[in-house]
Amino acid sequence: MKFVTFHRPGDPKARLGLDNNDDETYTDLTARFPDDPAFASMLALIDAGDRGLDAAWHAYQRLDGSALVARDAVTLLPPFTPRRMRDCGLMVSHLRQSMSRTARWLTTHTDDERSYGTFYEQMDGAFRALYDPSTPVQFAERNPQTVSAPHAVLEWPAESEHLDYELELAAVIGKGGSRIAAADAEDHIFGYTVYNDWTLRDVQARNVLGGGDAHGDAKDFPQSNSFGPCVVTRDEIGDPHDLRMTVRVNGEVWGEGSSSQMIHTFPQAVEDISAREEIVAGEVWGTGTVRNGSSFEIGRRLPRPAFVELEIEKIGILSQYVVPAP
Repeated sequence: MKFVTFHRPGDPKARLGLDNNDDETYTDLTARFPDDPAFASMLALIDAGDRGLDAAWHAYQRLDGSALVARDAVTLLPPFTPRRMRDCGLMVSHLRQSMSRTARWLTTHTDDERSYGTFYEQMDGAFRALYDPSTPVQFAERNPQTVSAPHAVLEWPAESEHLDYELELAAVIGKGGSRIAAADAEDHIFGYTVYNDWTLRDVQARNVLGGGDAHGDAKDFPQSNSFGPCVVTRDEIGDPHDLRMTVRVNGEVWGEGSSSQMIHTFPQAVEDISAREEIVAGEVWGTGTVRNGSSFEIGRRLPRPAFVELEIEKIGILSQYVVPAP
């Protein structure tokens, strides 16, 4: 099943919706089950576990006309505000391309006298452990308060000349716990979604130059963490480690890849991370960027304005407009 969050015309209340798979309608689950707290929000559904999913499946099989809404009559919202966001190092093959571009940018856009090779070696040393599949899964925190909606208009931050997208698959944690075995990990995954890890490349490069990390304010800025347009339950995805992934900018394909590039699986990530700390339901975990899944690494720059579409097989298209700041 595919779940969305939306509001209806003239009603700002966020509602949980179910995609009826007819390309025309959603079922407004909040209206269909007004007295059931499991359908008050996506997080409530996740917390309800199998009971909520069973009721949603019943609604999917037996449509109620009074709860149907036209897809083109509603406004999609972020699926939910995650209780925690982690960008994990499950895909790392794009890093060397990105580091090479960053090293080149630093040698041509700053007064630092260090060479391209010196910059590259420093960054490669910092990330080298990520390339080893035997290394425990690493992750960087993201700010859940910066999520943005599918189809939203994203304002290009004035402090940056190089805004970039990053195409990632993401898992939604459905059940918390500690020290979870990989063999049991799938029971802790609610579903999957498309994640765009928007990044300010020039800010990121300057942070690296100043001895900082590659994340921080280069990643977390208003509306910088978008995911959606839906959350798809894991049973509908099947194997999440072999999905086609595509980026289009203004209708032109700018990158293609596959989740088969992952060097760690989601079950491995659940096992590794839960061994170090408790995980909770309602977390969102990105995989890291698929190779050629950002404009920076392929030597291109987003135009202003731009319409960016990130598509993952079996999930859908996460699209957003990027416009210049006033």
